[in-house]
Amino acid sequence: MLHLPRAIGPAAVMIALPVLAADALQVKTGLWETTSTTTLSGMAIPADRLAKMPPAQRAQMEQMMKQMSGTKSVKDRSCVTQKDLQEGAFRNRADQDGGHCTYKQVSGTARHQEWAFQCSNDEGNATGKMTLDAPDSTHVRGVVEMRSDRGNANISLAAQWISASCAGADKD
Repeated sequence: MLHLPRAIGPAAVMIALPVLAADALQVKTGLWETTSTTTLSGMAIPADRLAKMPPAQRAQMEQMMKQMSGTKSVKDRSCVTQKDLQEGAFRNRADQDGGHCTYKQVSGTARHQEWAFQCSNDEGNATGKMTLDAPDSTHVRGVVEMRSDRGNANISLAAQWISASCAGADKD
């Protein structure tokens, strides 16, 4: 299943690409390679949490949040089955990692999907929108814009079909 990798950071867990329920994207099944470029900004720990930390821990956490900001690209290979396409192949692990998300389809065809989403978990809340385009059966492009209590994320993804066989897919 194509998803956003965990390596992006805790804020990415809040981002959820929705289940594509109405019209599934018309793309091939098999091995897909996805490059995700994520820009995180405004990363912050709530002031009330910072106030409870000892000064050394507070400084360490503030430095960690600064390091998480910026742009990171990750490439992975995933297997997409027909069942995945019917249930939503292009999504991440937010729901599986304890995020509770609701989705509203703004528009959807076999080549274009637009969604609005809201997610919440123990770390906070997030809202956003996602657009996926499949110009042909071997390419998918997407953009996700997410705003949360802890920061913002803009993600662009480009996925390309590699083969009908799923050999070589990254392990989850």
